Amino acid sequence: MEKDKLINRCDKIILFCLYVIAYFLPISKGIIELFSILAIIFFIFKKILQRQGIPFTSLNSAVFAYIAICFFSIFFSSNPRISSLTFFRKTLQNLFFFFLVADTLNSERRIKPFIYVLFASALLLGVDGIYQHFTRKDFIRNRIDLLIPRIYASFYTPNDFGCYLATVIPFTIVSIFEKSRPRIFKLIIFLLFILLFSCLILTVSRGAWLGFIASVLFLGFWLPAVVIVFLIAAFLLLATKSLFHPLIGERMSNLFNLFDMDVLTDGSSLDRKMIWRAGWRMFLFSPLVGLGVGTFMYNFKKFVDASYRYGPSYAHNCYLQIAAETGIIGLLCFLSILVLFFFYGIKVINNKTYAKTYSWYILLGSLAAILAYCVHMFVDTSFYSLDLGMLFWFILGLGTALIRNINSSQSEAQT
Repeated sequence: MEKDKLINRCDKIILFCLYVIAYFLPISKGIIELFSILAIIFFIFKKILQRQGIPFTSLNSAVFAYIAICFFSIFFSSNPRISSLTFFRKTLQNLFFFFLVADTLNSERRIKPFIYVLFASALLLGVDGIYQHFTRKDFIRNRIDLLIPRIYASFYTPNDFGCYLATVIPFTIVSIFEKSRPRIFKLIIFLLFILLFSCLILTVSRGAWLGFIASVLFLGFWLPAVVIVFLIAAFLLLATKSLFHPLIGERMSNLFNLFDMDVLTDGSSLDRKMIWRAGWRMFLFSPLVGLGVGTFMYNFKKFVDASYRYGPSYAHNCYLQIAAETGIIGLLCFLSILVLFFFYGIKVINNKTYAKTYSWYILLGSLAAILAYCVHMFVDTSFYSLDLGMLFWFILGLGTALIRNINSSQSEAQT
């Protein structure tokens, strides 16, 4: 009995930690770091009491392969100390967190409060973003004014805020279409969507815009009305772009030329071109196993053009950085996680038995959110920041939990 009570208390503490992280994820890195470590400690203690190992999920084989290549990259690393610290302090922590989320959010009763907390946090960030647009001040963290016509709320950069918004917005969209909700709830969520979408435009983050477009097109396969509304909104935005700040109009015009450096000649794009070249050279130097997890910035100066004006940088393309640090093997292992997630997720979504249930909508939102995030990863550093990196594993864990929950319900129903 005492053992069961301890397990139950550990479980409740873990769940509470997840709700705290969901709310403070875009606000305080210190809080999410503290509560993620606390949750992992109680998760390990709970599993010891239960005499259980890592929970089985549809992604286990790919996740374990990715863990293995990151670990073995330490022995081939250009700096074993940096690789060891990165692996044990960051990589292992994130992957433990993924399993923790997938194991803990094991019912709709637990997932619904998480979505409410996510929306409450997004509402605060949205209000902060609009306030910042008009006053050039952020009232949450008092971030310094970057002196650019873009908003970033409590984040350090507009691109980070854009990534967060593109990842959260799909959950507002599916909640509007979820049939069991009262109209007043849907109206509130619709207003939240308008707020967050407005902030997304004002971030002027092309990577986040592309991620949002990809998520909308993905949702359109199951919710065709989403694409129709988006096309109308896109037409209105393009027709009125002359009313926006010139930077927004310019970036709208060059949206699909994001990788064409002959078209994009602004300073940030030219710097990014040099960073990508350095990352590519780094990858070619050790294409099989890479230069060691966490060593991109350590090796950056050795591979970047001498004319580069700044200090060491992330790759601004997360896939390129994974390839440079862990080689083609590490990149394939990471991509296999995504492939399995979408394969099993879409398989569940296409199962008519659970179509249009609450879990079905939230799983669809999780898939669209991860797609938006993955598109943004092509042009920025989101995967390597503490808050946005944790957001990725949080949403991936949520989607994986939903796949497990729905498959378990189906198995029980068949028996």
